[in-house]
Amino acid sequence: MKRPRAFLLVLLLFVVACAQKREPLPGDSVSADGAVTLSPPRLSSSPASASPAEGPIETRLYPPELAMERQIELGITEEQKKALITESERGHSEVLKYQWELEAEKEKLVKLLEPDTVDEAKVKDAAARVMDRETKVKAAYLTMLVRVKNVLTPEQKTKLRELRAQQARGDAGR
Repeated sequence: MKRPRAFLLVLLLFVVACAQKREPLPGDSVSADGAVTLSPPRLSSSPASASPAEGPIETRLYPPELAMERQIELGITEEQKKALITESERGHSEVLKYQWELEAEKEKLVKLLEPDTVDEAKVKDAAARVMDRETKVKAAYLTMLVRVKNVLTPEQKTKLRELRAQQARGDAGR
């Protein structure tokens, strides 16, 4: 009897921690425990130097904002620009839709956790819906990043890797 209660307590603490309002790190990837947590970027613009350390996923993908900021330097063609805008709009629209669903599911979960005595089955179902929406947000964002990468030429990808290395050293040369 103690094991299921301990598991429920750990699950509950995890869900509550996930449901807390916090700014996600743009594109954070693999956490210390090895879990993949690819988060979409904040909608507001932030300086490149404020970006977190990149993990194995981020180093292989390129957010559309990065290509936009360096479009002349990268030699982005008009056709590529149109494709990047289309993929960015489509991806951000899909991410936003899932984020709305995610926040609604989080609200429902929080309400279920309010009483002194909590219905374990309902909390478990609500937590599963929250995690499902989180997965959809991450999958939509990852899909957008893959599509952006596929628009770029090998030379442009090489140049973006070089620019990232410069930014990491703090000599972006802008």
